[in-house]
Amino acid sequence: MSRHTASVAVTCVLIGGLISGCDQSDCAPKAIAGVYETYSPIMLAVLPEVVPKAIPGIAVSLGLFAADALARYLIEHAVPKDKTWLLIEQTLHGQRRTSVFELGTDHELKVSVNGTQLKHVDLYVKERQIKVIIPPGTAAEVAVTDAGNGDAVAVRGTVPGDLDGSLDLDTGRTSPDDSPAARAADIQVETFGFNVGPRLVNGAAAARFAGTGRPTLHACMSMPSTAWTSEFQDWQPGTQDRSWCIRTNAGHYGLAVPKQTGVFWIGPAADAGAISYLLWAQPGLPAAPATTVPGARTDEC
Repeated sequence: MSRHTASVAVTCVLIGGLISGCDQSDCAPKAIAGVYETYSPIMLAVLPEVVPKAIPGIAVSLGLFAADALARYLIEHAVPKDKTWLLIEQTLHGQRRTSVFELGTDHELKVSVNGTQLKHVDLYVKERQIKVIIPPGTAAEVAVTDAGNGDAVAVRGTVPGDLDGSLDLDTGRTSPDDSPAARAADIQVETFGFNVGPRLVNGAAAARFAGTGRPTLHACMSMPSTAWTSEFQDWQPGTQDRSWCIRTNAGHYGLAVPKQTGVFWIGPAADAGAISYLLWAQPGLPAAPATTVPGARTDEC
């Protein structure tokens, strides 16, 4: 199928006010890190007569609906907490149909179509839903990114609680503590001995974030020099109301929180005492590319 390259007139609807940052006492840094782990910038290809494909774990398909069925679905179902619904309306076999995807985030989102960022138009519909309308016979690339303070994410990862070695936060490479590669590592985790737990090495540092909400790149870069240490101050697995700014030995800034969701942990051993982290895009560390998903043909709606 040939692809149209002409610009597409598209309407984007942001329903209700999405949360651009957490300023509630119950908005845990763990939940924030969880969003960054499961939600990445995405790009959906929308072609004439082609249904956009879901992205497992990121953009989950809730179905393809005709107008009346969609209206009933939106009345009967609420958007789950910490989720957002992306609705893409297009023409399939001469009929208007809407694909509904569930995104694993409740952050404020930016939507672009063919590289042009769309403005949000407030309509009388449910909260935390974004609707993109594709005109008949046209093609579009719909990109969805996190609008949170404009801080793009370059790296997301986890430091396993049972690592018993060293890890380079910039690259995700692990190595034994006594290997030459360990000299480039940022963090070590010991599972036995007197220094059990995570500690920063080779010039990497962390600073406990004491502000409200989630720290931004600017907030972490503005931390005074006296706040940075080679330890995660007040670190305790299962404490969800704490977060740390981190600075790798390459000078890149990020955010770290405990991955363990409770003091008494039932789950994979690697998650007990583990650290969820991200590094923001900054000079020398470009933003992670969007996940591009092609369309899939459909013979019936």
